Amino acid sequence: MNGNGKYAFGEPRSQGLLRHMEAAAGLSAAKRKFFGRLLPTHGCWSAYIASDWGDHGARLGAQVFDFSARRRNLAIFSLSHDIPAFSVMAAAYLFEGHAWLAQPNTVFVCVVDPGVGSSRKAIAVRAGNGSYFVGPHNGVFDLALRCLSALYGIDEAVEIYPEGRQVIGVWQGGVKCVDGDRLFSAAAGAIIAHRGIPPELGRQLAPEEFGEALEWEVAYRQNGIVSGKIEYADNYGNLSTNIPLELLADANGTAPHSLKIKGMQSGFKITLPLTDHFAAVERWKPLALQQGNSFLHIAVREGSAATNLGFAIGEKIRVGIIGEK
Repeated sequence: MNGNGKYAFGEPRSQGLLRHMEAAAGLSAAKRKFFGRLLPTHGCWSAYIASDWGDHGARLGAQVFDFSARRRNLAIFSLSHDIPAFSVMAAAYLFEGHAWLAQPNTVFVCVVDPGVGSSRKAIAVRAGNGSYFVGPHNGVFDLALRCLSALYGIDEAVEIYPEGRQVIGVWQGGVKCVDGDRLFSAAAGAIIAHRGIPPELGRQLAPEEFGEALEWEVAYRQNGIVSGKIEYADNYGNLSTNIPLELLADANGTAPHSLKIKGMQSGFKITLPLTDHFAAVERWKPLALQQGNSFLHIAVREGSAATNLGFAIGEKIRVGIIGEK
């Protein structure tokens, strides 16, 4: 599968992630074919929601209502509502790691929007495989759309604000701070109801008007040393890097048994075993973890790497490779 869509995006950061997406696409197609035989009317859509609101409060209920009022045969899932407040980058990593869920008849909605009310665009995007993304054009979808662009192309991008507010019935009232639990969810509901982006939803964006909103640093390997960056910490204190696992392997795809990691700003140094599960080390011991979204993670078993190790979020790191498994 090769993307050749209307809009240009950068190369995906991880080939392993692309392989995961291709495998998920094959499984999804087989499941749709099976259920299509059993249930000829099977046409359920899926909506995946992520925000920095936290897991409590009326906004979540209002958002779900906006979805359910538009269509009944809809499955609504929460990717996460504990993204760090205003962290566009953390949201982008979340959607990148879950891009394999972007199958036909799926809509992703993100409400991490520190620029709400400003000139930033509210967008609805369609990938070539029939998946959709609705939210602010501030970078939250950049990395996921890289993956979708490489596989299927990005075919359509619409600026929702302000034309689409009347179409989807969002109360105007001069209020610009309700895009998350009103505009985005209502726009996604309109896409589901119309089985596509309604022409009246907003203005089609030209190729030169739509692309990546942020610049993303790329990890690289030179003379056996991998240079990358610690990007964020999850709620367990696990540190996520921008280093794809394939950069750590040798020419035969064999992973090393240990990594020597140095923080370039903090000067903190540590040698960690590279493993695919936490139980490979004793409690409270640190490890380098190869799992999840195909990138290197630094963790402490039953503890917090963010708290107990000396690395800083956003710090550049160098990784030396020790031996092979």
